[in-house]
Amino acid sequence: MQLCKRSSPSRSPRRGAGSSVGVAVALLTAGWTVGAFAEPPESIREIVQTCASCHGQDGVSAIENTPSLAAQPDIFLQYQLVFIRDGQRKVEVMQEFAKKLTDQNIRELGAYYSSLPPPPAQATIRKVDDKAVTALVEPRHCDSCHKPDFSGQGESARLAGQRPEYLVKALADFRSGARRGRGLGIMIEVSVSLHDEDMHMIAAWLARKP
Repeated sequence: MQLCKRSSPSRSPRRGAGSSVGVAVALLTAGWTVGAFAEPPESIREIVQTCASCHGQDGVSAIENTPSLAAQPDIFLQYQLVFIRDGQRKVEVMQEFAKKLTDQNIRELGAYYSSLPPPPAQATIRKVDDKAVTALVEPRHCDSCHKPDFSGQGESARLAGQRPEYLVKALADFRSGARRGRGLGIMIEVSVSLHDEDMHMIAAWLARKP
């Protein structure tokens, strides 16, 4: 599942860059307590406090339909924040907050969250047929952008260890055309022939990956 094109930009994204890949993220107010993970730079400390209430203090979400940000590729995160800030990606709960982010804030947030340890493999109740999932994933060449271990790279999201219901929604939105952004054409091609059950199996399979 190629959430973004493989190539990475040579510089950080700016206002008006491209269109969005719809990934549902939420930002609310939270306190920050320094734990086992790297403390964010002072310049984005308050912003990270806000992010933590939904995406987790360590960037690992415990909230349904809210993605984990930990270990997502730096450039992928930067693009999504630019798209949301500029209104090209519609995530209602984040719109007003994102408008306040500067290009420097976005660069620092991308660097910070990409530096965190990845989410642990998710326990799922859905039974997964590895052979059936492989038969769906391999012909679609999902690993060509997301890497063989699905850790993501450049503009392509990390899928391993992501919340499964979030991955299902992402695929369904690509299939319906509700999601817009970089890699849109290839993601429509990847998802258009997937049935709902296929999406649930793929999502559970990816969520279980470390």
